[in-house]
Amino acid sequence: MTERMKQLAILLAGSMLLAGCASSGAATVAPSKTVPGMSMTPGMVMPDGSTMGAGTPSAGATSVRKADIAKPSAAALMICAAETRSDIRTVLAIKQPPVGVAKFADHLYTCTYHLAMLGTLILSVNQSPDVASAGRYYTSLRKRLGHTTELAGLGTAAFGTNDGTVVLRKDNDVLQVDATRMPAQFGTQQAKRNDFAYEIASDILGCWTDG
Repeated sequence: MTERMKQLAILLAGSMLLAGCASSGAATVAPSKTVPGMSMTPGMVMPDGSTMGAGTPSAGATSVRKADIAKPSAAALMICAAETRSDIRTVLAIKQPPVGVAKFADHLYTCTYHLAMLGTLILSVNQSPDVASAGRYYTSLRKRLGHTTELAGLGTAAFGTNDGTVVLRKDNDVLQVDATRMPAQFGTQQAKRNDFAYEIASDILGCWTDG
């Protein structure tokens, strides 16, 4: 992790960079493309057509019914919604908001963004039935990703990897921002993908907290 990421942890903790996080509107989902390690179906649309403005989990939620994790939650849908797409466009200084390809399976909602010359960004939210299960998933993911660094100011717990992944846990949800398929540095300002992943994770957390 860079010194800049540590500074971002202080500057962005508790802040919300996105505007209108609580607004409704389902994400726009494009026909699928093949992504290594993922299986997509051509013409895939949002799994349940839900809008992100309905049924937002309370900040203190500790358990949910099994039926409630059989489809993406309002919090999970945010990673593929217009606000996140707009924020990615702003941070990367690209002309149009990117289009996300969505998938939901085994309580994991994934949104894949193909960013032309900038590679691929993958956002995902794992929904657990309770806080303890979320903690176990978070721990197992950290072990699977290898060497990690703990990050302050992001949810209940958070860590990052040296190659561009940030993971955070809040209540029953575990968010993963995977920028490892993007260049290590990009843009005229030579932005680091580690910093970019941290900023996107912070923005989404801000929406979850605000919602």
